[in-house]
Amino acid sequence: MKLNLKQELKNLAGEPLMNGKEVLTLGEALSNILVSSKTKGGMKIFLLAKKCFEESELEIDKADLALIKNEVKTSDAYAGVLVQGQVELLLEEIKE
Repeated sequence: MKLNLKQELKNLAGEPLMNGKEVLTLGEALSNILVSSKTKGGMKIFLLAKKCFEESELEIDKADLALIKNEVKTSDAYAGVLVQGQVELLLEEIKE
């Protein structure tokens, strides 16, 4: 399964969600969520976070997708649901 990490996150008005002067992408949001993980298995999660930050597309299997989804659901990297909710929606759209 492929995940397009360059997808831009939006605010409720449909405008790009900004992270300073840059548009917040799925890859950046996922990398922030993953590096804030409190789950055991740090190396695997760290390597996924690094790939999300560095690459524009990520090839993942079902196990990695399940791990990422779990991390997103339990993360407190972002206050509120604007980022976390969008990330969850984008992950649900991945075709297995």
